[in-house]
Amino acid sequence: MDSESVKATVAVTGAGPSGLCMHKTLRADGFCVTLYEWRKNVGGLWAYSDNPAYTTALPVTRANLSKFTCGFADFPIPDRICFEASVQLVRRNEADTGWLVTVEKHGRVETAEFDKVALCHGYQTKASIPTFEGQDKFEGTILHSQAYRKKVVVVGLFSTAGDVIPDLMPVASKVYVSHRRGALPFRRYRNGTPNDLGITWRRRQLDQFLTKYLPRPCKWVAGAAIPVLCRRAFDFKLDPAWRLEPFPSITLNLPQFFELVPPYLHDGSLTSLHDLTRFTGPKSLEFADGTVLDDVDAVVLCTGYAADWSIAAPFVENSRPSHATATQRYGGLPLYRLYMNLFPPRYADSCVVVCYHAFGKSNGFSFADGLPSREAMEEHIDAHQQWIAARWAADCSADTSAVKQWEFQQWLHHAAGTGMESLGWGLKGWLFWLKDRRMYNLMNHGVETAHLFSFFETGRRPTWDGALEAVIHQNEVVREMFPVKDIPWSFGDSESTSKL
Repeated sequence: MDSESVKATVAVTGAGPSGLCMHKTLRADGFCVTLYEWRKNVGGLWAYSDNPAYTTALPVTRANLSKFTCGFADFPIPDRICFEASVQLVRRNEADTGWLVTVEKHGRVETAEFDKVALCHGYQTKASIPTFEGQDKFEGTILHSQAYRKKVVVVGLFSTAGDVIPDLMPVASKVYVSHRRGALPFRRYRNGTPNDLGITWRRRQLDQFLTKYLPRPCKWVAGAAIPVLCRRAFDFKLDPAWRLEPFPSITLNLPQFFELVPPYLHDGSLTSLHDLTRFTGPKSLEFADGTVLDDVDAVVLCTGYAADWSIAAPFVENSRPSHATATQRYGGLPLYRLYMNLFPPRYADSCVVVCYHAFGKSNGFSFADGLPSREAMEEHIDAHQQWIAARWAADCSADTSAVKQWEFQQWLHHAAGTGMESLGWGLKGWLFWLKDRRMYNLMNHGVETAHLFSFFETGRRPTWDGALEAVIHQNEVVREMFPVKDIPWSFGDSESTSKL
């Protein structure tokens, strides 16, 4: 890295997991970093707040991943964080040589100039709130789960509904869940062990290899296996009246974690309804199958979130798939043009956008020199949008911010210099196996902890002397802790949940 880049200033927006990782890594690489956070503390949406303006986890929210695979590799939290500072807009300066960041803090609006920017303010920032016919007639309460305080009809069957519904059941006289399609009722635990601990580095690489070279067989196998696993997850039969089936394809949709919901459906205290279509009166709703529900006090919209692109609007372009057949098939919203879903091609040397997904383990500037030409990035984006269009044609609810994991993960680890190729089947992998077979096996088949990324010396990122001991310690802790007999949260005293 040359002396000029060492002195470069960087503005990072958001002190959630991605922003903190970005801040830490940029500082380690010699940048002068300022982190803006509009709340009073770090944590992003994981830091609960009763302020309805914030998107936060609920007091009852349960993490889908364990601390072993989703934790931070070091501590303490870095300084130079400007709290209660809301970034209003990010734009280029008049000479197009730097970035102007406009921030509101305690009623005062100020603009500062930076060499580079990293937008890490979250991809679940704005509540996705649908509108319904006759909504103005409804005199009850309509609120998104972002501001959830009341109950009765829950719209949407995703992970947030899995938090909200169990919280409603003890206090509501009756709860309904309205959803338009099937859903995958995954459990966070399997046989007393968190599910994510079963996803090792070697299994992930095998999955990506098969998905890349045998996509159709992989999709068929997943389509056959996942329904079996979902049905076996409970000690009762999933009633077709609940409309969890047909299950959506796991190759096109992320699984949802709402394992506490099916037991309520099973005992009849929760009722599944078709998609909400319109409000028909002051306290009445109509659903897609013609059912009309009266005396509704509140509607809670667990309908998801979207990234807030408003501060990046001036410089992040969007487009639709350009190929004729893809354009005819794709009917979704315009897609943002970002190379690897991170870099706007025009400003790839000074801007990274981490609002399309939640990956925040690496920084976006140390390897900017290795990015392809702008023309090559534009061509890659065009091809990627064709891939997105094909997925959307198969399922219009497929995530349009998805990446080809086999391409993205390999590219990112190589660009960030984590050295994880030393765990593969190539020359570096064999050399590491011959040098330290125990660690080779432990890192491939043990806990996929973040400490792995600070273990190998590549000359492209700092290593940590304590990484070896940390990896061993994390695996020892997991072996001692799991499997557990009693899960810290359950469906009442139901025997079905005690078997988690």
